[in-house]
Amino acid sequence: MTLNSVISASPKLKHHQFKRHQLIPLTNVLLWRIDTGVVRTLTKNEEENIITLGFWGQGDIVGQPLFPFHPYQVECLTIVQASILPKGYFYTQEVMLSHIQKNQEILKILHSRKIKLRLLRLLNWLADRFGNQLPEGKVLDIRLTHQEIADTICTSRVTVTRLLSELEKENKIGCSQGNYLILFN
Repeated sequence: MTLNSVISASPKLKHHQFKRHQLIPLTNVLLWRIDTGVVRTLTKNEEENIITLGFWGQGDIVGQPLFPFHPYQVECLTIVQASILPKGYFYTQEVMLSHIQKNQEILKILHSRKIKLRLLRLLNWLADRFGNQLPEGKVLDIRLTHQEIADTICTSRVTVTRLLSELEKENKIGCSQGNYLILFN
């Protein structure tokens, strides 16, 4: 029996709604299922620099029990609806495998030597996971600041701004009417 089938068979879970940039409340025993929207998980290093641990969307599970270090935060990148999972669902194999696979995807991106390649791979990965297909390419339906992108790929905001400008001049990226990022085919 999979986690989603167990959750579906359980009594109705209460949905909680969070605004963009709001932090989801955490405890040492609480897990959240993302029902709609996108979040990123964060921590800080010894120098107080933000480290993005991952990006999570519909059906993904996040919470302090999956990252036993402090600080750990779950920040909403869009409007998010999430449900608290009952304690009996904590360490299922499906949850752990999902986290391992997604963390390995991020690690693969971060180990690209060239920062421009790292940036492009991150944008493509995000567009594949959270974007929508358009005739000219994929639109990334979440807004990330240049600083949030820089935190994710371990570089500076200035470098991200410069590289995004280069990618736009190369016609690899552009903006939609709603000011969302488009990755051209």
